[in-house]
Amino acid sequence: MAVDLHVHSNVSDGVHSPRELVVMARDRGISALALTDHDSVRGVPSALLAGEELGVFVIPGIELSTDIENAEVHILGFYIDMTSAKLHEVLDMLKKGRRERCEQILSRLRALGMDIPLEYVLGLGKEGFTGRSQIFKAMVNLGFARPDKRYGDFQRYLGKKGLAYVEHQGLSPEEAVKFVRDCAGVPVLAHPGTEIPFNVIENFIGIGLEGIEAYHPTHSKETTKKWLKFAKSRSLIVTGGSDFHKVSPDGPSGVGSLPIPDSIALELTRRWLQISSD
Repeated sequence: MAVDLHVHSNVSDGVHSPRELVVMARDRGISALALTDHDSVRGVPSALLAGEELGVFVIPGIELSTDIENAEVHILGFYIDMTSAKLHEVLDMLKKGRRERCEQILSRLRALGMDIPLEYVLGLGKEGFTGRSQIFKAMVNLGFARPDKRYGDFQRYLGKKGLAYVEHQGLSPEEAVKFVRDCAGVPVLAHPGTEIPFNVIENFIGIGLEGIEAYHPTHSKETTKKWLKFAKSRSLIVTGGSDFHKVSPDGPSGVGSLPIPDSIALELTRRWLQISSD
């Protein structure tokens, strides 16, 4: 059986609804699916209902966006307690921060000759979600970027070193790790790639990081092996997923498209149960 522990719905910057993702998972024979929208859990209830109906084990999750000096740091949270008052309080704060960040990015783009109305960008998101994907879509729709140049144009203007980049507002990586644990979840470092130093990750481990997303479409075989070895040496669990947003030429072909050992879902669940009982 296949698993996919990192997918995004149209509640954040994906294209498909939470239910549609679960249907895709069912059709692909996926046994476990984690919905990990950016800074939002609004899609989790419908995904859970669809999972019960269609026979797919759905794990409630989230992906929190943070920054360090030279890299973005994303923290995945699995088995988030949806009833936590702190969860919804902090997510409301992050939603406001996303809007402020959007306004700042648009201001920088305007200085570069790209006049994009905030209302237009807000209309491209669902339930008020604003992210760089919506901003880039607006850039493409208004003729400021080419859709077939997504990686180049996106990175040039909106990437970490882009001309209009603004750091995420709200949580530091350390605060994100603690926040996930406060919400009874399992914090995992998403797609660490090659830009996050070991000593920084060691600090995250010291405050409660429980895992590393070793399996990711952006990781080469060598990078995956590196993180598998690192996780084993630190007694961390390993997770992985397609990071699916939509079918595109420069991305994975769909939910469950990345070969991942199904045992990681079981190990994640065991770690959650261990944390819950401590």
